[in-house]
Amino acid sequence: MSQTPIIVISSPKAGSGKTTLALNLSAALWTDGYKVFLLAPDNDVAQFLQKRREFCNKHNIELPMPQLVSQLSELPQESVERTVVIADIPTEKNNIYTKIFSQAHTLITVADNPADVSWNLNDDYINLIWDVKKNIAARGIKYLNWIVVADLKNENAADWSKDMGDSAKKYGFRIAPPLKYRQAYQRLQDGYCAADMVANSKVFAMTFADVYARREILKLTDDLWQQNKM
Repeated sequence: MSQTPIIVISSPKAGSGKTTLALNLSAALWTDGYKVFLLAPDNDVAQFLQKRREFCNKHNIELPMPQLVSQLSELPQESVERTVVIADIPTEKNNIYTKIFSQAHTLITVADNPADVSWNLNDDYINLIWDVKKNIAARGIKYLNWIVVADLKNENAADWSKDMGDSAKKYGFRIAPPLKYRQAYQRLQDGYCAADMVANSKVFAMTFADVYARREILKLTDDLWQQNKM
């Protein structure tokens, strides 16, 4: 079993921006001096990393590169200082990767526009989380550090955190500030992220949305290491 902290990013619904968040969060952690492993069992992260290499070669710059792995056995078995794993779990295969969920230091659920008050975590996903909580309890871990973050496509959406308060108490998650500037994260086809733009401002022409997106990601990284006190 790997002793390196694992941050699992998942969603009960496809198309919520899960991989976009995983890569932007990884870039922010790289910039902050972490060595990052990307655990991506079944998605297009490898294509992003190839685009990243091409971008670096074209502009003669260096951007931090994570190590891509596809299974837990490829991770370091001993804890290494300032090393972290970002696991991007395919939505349609959440239940297949229960073992990865059960070893998570932090679970981030990306909710697709939960400003709609009818939104709720679906039964299959809730049952998965329940199984994860039982598995970590058997290892003597009292709480799952579970964060729900909204990926809002509409910047003028209502304050969804108020509507989610009851669900947070019922299911045992914390609410992170929503990622309002989703368009600023959509640079993946070019191989770079919001954190890269701030760290290499001479290369990139930045907009206000880019700067704000970086702030949103930094706020989320601050939340990662806080243990759930519920």
